[in-house]
Amino acid sequence: MMRVFAAALAVFVLAGAAQAKEIVVQVDAKAGPWLVKANKEMKYGIGDNAPPVIVSGLGPGMLGSLEIYADGTTVAGGAAVDGTGVPDTAVDDQKGPKGKFYPSFYTPKILYPANAHALIGAFVDADGVLVSRPFVIGTGVRVPIPETAVALALGFNDVSFAGNSGSLTVTLVTPED
Repeated sequence: MMRVFAAALAVFVLAGAAQAKEIVVQVDAKAGPWLVKANKEMKYGIGDNAPPVIVSGLGPGMLGSLEIYADGTTVAGGAAVDGTGVPDTAVDDQKGPKGKFYPSFYTPKILYPANAHALIGAFVDADGVLVSRPFVIGTGVRVPIPETAVALALGFNDVSFAGNSGSLTVTLVTPED
């Protein structure tokens, strides 16, 4: 009888345990990876991008790592590409058309190569100000959540966004509460 009670209690405790949460968003191919107006020292592109997709709900002090997965294809430069961007077009910290930087200029150099039109993420505060360096996501990455982050901004590593089309489905898996 005691074993049955203990087993039932264990099932009850496990059922009440915190679960990781999945958040699914669509990221338009014209989205820039962060708001330049909120981060004036981190300008990129020619200014024809749409705003980033902002995924809120991370909460200040959320500890752990965030898993991010991208699925699907967008069209950039006339080619259908996944989250890793246009193959063999590592733009890293180069200037693009009209002498403007790609967003990857601000990512950690250890994460290179960064292809043109690769998916990029940036943790931000409530005002859209970056709280850590942006990073290349590609088709998937696991990254620690900065203590002061309240959201994740998502967009693409591009200089001119006007000719891009489509969207990626991006899934975020938050740490257990």
